[in-house]
Amino acid sequence: MRGKVIYIGCDPDLSAFLSAYGTGGFQITTLVPGRYRGEAADLLLWDIDAAPLPTVLPVGTRVVTVGYREGADLRRPFLFSDFEKILDPEPGTGAPVRLSPLDYDLYATLSDSAGTTVSAARLRTVGGRVLTPHALGVALSALRRKLDRLPDPPVIRSDRGEGYRLLTSDRKGQGGGR
Repeated sequence: MRGKVIYIGCDPDLSAFLSAYGTGGFQITTLVPGRYRGEAADLLLWDIDAAPLPTVLPVGTRVVTVGYREGADLRRPFLFSDFEKILDPEPGTGAPVRLSPLDYDLYATLSDSAGTTVSAARLRTVGGRVLTPHALGVALSALRRKLDRLPDPPVIRSDRGEGYRLLTSDRKGQGGGR
């Protein structure tokens, strides 16, 4: 086990996003602010949009605040690699990847169906937005560039005329365009 992470917050999308990455050797626990009773962790990921930080925290617990507010350590949305580097930093891995709200919504939608094709029509309406086909292409191109900075980046493949799929390291050999 690489570490215990407790997320304190009310965002079900963020909770699901973190749980999906819990397979990287981290034990991920999600608690709503009122349920946190001072449990110790290697990393306490506190959503400052949900509740203010308590004045007393367990000794030795690293705290990272996340939210949309100015002053948050991690501005939402973000990638798991942002706080994974805090727990298990490796020299020379580069700066954390920061995702815009659109990047996050696209990535989350593709992650939910990793390895299978998600229609372009579905991606054009993520997060309550309505994107043109051109805007979707530009957004996915920007997301690909950001993901390419990760040590073992997932790949977004286009299935011409069908949609897009996210391939993780165990599925990168599967066919399809970029």
